[in-house]
Amino acid sequence: MRFYSFLLIFILLISFAGCFGDGEIKIDTPPSFNEAKRIVVTNFLAEGENAQALGKRVSVNLATRLKLILKDNEWISDQAQKVQPVTEKINELGLTLNDIYTDPTLAAKVGEALNANIIITGMVENPKLDRNDYNEHLMKQGRQTGISGTSTFIRTRQSAVGKVRIKAIDVATGEILYNNKITSYLKYWYAYQTQQSGQIIFKENIEMLADLGNHLPVRITYMLYPTGLKKEPEEKVLLKPEIKLIGTGGEVKFN
Repeated sequence: MRFYSFLLIFILLISFAGCFGDGEIKIDTPPSFNEAKRIVVTNFLAEGENAQALGKRVSVNLATRLKLILKDNEWISDQAQKVQPVTEKINELGLTLNDIYTDPTLAAKVGEALNANIIITGMVENPKLDRNDYNEHLMKQGRQTGISGTSTFIRTRQSAVGKVRIKAIDVATGEILYNNKITSYLKYWYAYQTQQSGQIIFKENIEMLADLGNHLPVRITYMLYPTGLKKEPEEKVLLKPEIKLIGTGGEVKFN
């Protein structure tokens, strides 16, 4: 009896180890697209205004990138307000994006109705857009490694974090081929003299969402099809000062 108790505990521990905190089982092995003639990319499920705006960019840009890279496959996705074959089929079947995201058999049903072999869907979390002002006073380093002038500088960092869970489902079997959360962490650094702080133009939220909408599809494409593609890092600095600044701990690194 004790043996079976230990065995049950062992099985449960293995199950928990393979799951995320949200109960999803991680499958990060890239799916094979070799035998898939037709592949559907749906719009992505999203809650909240920023998440919805990001989700539209990510799904459209992802479908476009995959079409350019995997030219031998036929890709089906919504293209514009008047060209929405996937959304129209989902509505025709009386389903929602939430239905096909949470239930792979319903996702497979949509794929079957569109004569596809694989259907890709996903959910976008509400992006985190932050701004952090640093109070440390910095001095500009001159060409001869000395301190140039007497003006002091301060710095600000804006950041944008976007997360998307991507699922790929085999239409014939309803099996989940891929299930992984993919993150982009973008940074923008500013350094300016204290007396000019009111003149600095920071990134608007809509601009950071646009950057995430471009960066996430690049990362997702690599994760789904790494063959021959350059890996895009999860963290990326999109803007930083060209000057060298010295603080109490030495040269400041904008990373």
